[in-house]
Amino acid sequence: MPLFPDDLHDEFAGWALGFAPYGGADYGEVQAIAAQVKAGDDDSFFDAWRAFAQRRIEEGDRAAAAGHVATATDSYGRAALMLGVAYHVLYGKPVDPRLVDAFHLQMDTFAKAMAHAPFAAEQLTIPYEGTTMPAWFLRAPAHHAEVRPTIIVGGGWDSTMVENHFGIGLAALARGYHVLLHDGPGQGRLLIDEGLPLRYDWEQVVTPVVDAALAIDVVRPDALAYEPWSLGGYMAPRVAAFEHRLAAVIADPGQLDVGGKFTAMAGMFGLDAAAVARLPELSPEDEAAMTKVITADRGLHWKIIQRGYWTNGATDVSSFLAEMDKWKLDADTVAQIRCPMLVTAAESDIASSNAKDLYDALSGPKQFVTFTNGDGAGDHCEIYNRSLANRTILDWLDDTLPA
Repeated sequence: MPLFPDDLHDEFAGWALGFAPYGGADYGEVQAIAAQVKAGDDDSFFDAWRAFAQRRIEEGDRAAAAGHVATATDSYGRAALMLGVAYHVLYGKPVDPRLVDAFHLQMDTFAKAMAHAPFAAEQLTIPYEGTTMPAWFLRAPAHHAEVRPTIIVGGGWDSTMVENHFGIGLAALARGYHVLLHDGPGQGRLLIDEGLPLRYDWEQVVTPVVDAALAIDVVRPDALAYEPWSLGGYMAPRVAAFEHRLAAVIADPGQLDVGGKFTAMAGMFGLDAAAVARLPELSPEDEAAMTKVITADRGLHWKIIQRGYWTNGATDVSSFLAEMDKWKLDADTVAQIRCPMLVTAAESDIASSNAKDLYDALSGPKQFVTFTNGDGAGDHCEIYNRSLANRTILDWLDDTLPA
């Protein structure tokens, strides 16, 4: 049952709930926040989540001062996650200063969580095209000095290292993997502070991360995996095609053609067959018609106009579709993938719509997994049963990486 009457608010809150097994937000916390939010009011949504995060920060500060390290870690982690939920509704250009402030507080709070965590955590900066990418290297508990398999954990369209840590990293650490978290262009600091957009040739982002990982003395060179999620289901096979130092890659969910999902929807926006055939080119009339439909739909407005224009460097529907048209894997690219790949799909997730096509196109070692509604895991990124997804993915990695 939705806690928020507004679907977009409920979707964002679902990420905090989905991470509850890993120290996200408990149901009662989200319920208390929901009671303070006016239906469909983004300002009150931001304020309520931001205020609750501040309460958790203050709890963490008190706990840290009293030597209650576990409580400090838990409180700071929850707060960092809540801040990400808070500012998501503010996505878009011009960039809202509240989003910038909340993001900086999120990163500072996450650093506090890492300082008190029951594993060794080291903050890294990775060189990237005239700037640096932020990263954290987390050593498996009780194995901090051992050379072990390592997972590079990346994000997707709008997550940061914080969400990626809760959704993927903590489960991997518990399983005995070292973890390298990183944000790239279009994500976190590089987007918010430097204005760098996402890029379709994501191997240009991950290759420097692989370089950094292999320079760490406890990273086993022949047992390095890459696991992003969401839009990362496209990034993962793209990276695997060009970065052959990876021993295994996970596409969750597998995505062969991201832009095609948007052009396939164009008929719903009032375009005739001839206009659809010309995409991503749009006449001024068709541009106006599509913009009107997108603007009228709250979910589409956030996904395309607020998030898509900002993270993908677009200014209108035409430029957004032109950019997304690059986000597809042709046969020659897929043919270059050599390492084992796990491709997932979630039953009710539109992003999974061509996951099986990606799997079928792979010629190397591969496995396909469908997460179902019957298991409560049929939503995007298996968010309401992330535990099942992590068990499945990590079991596959245990069986796939060199012993």
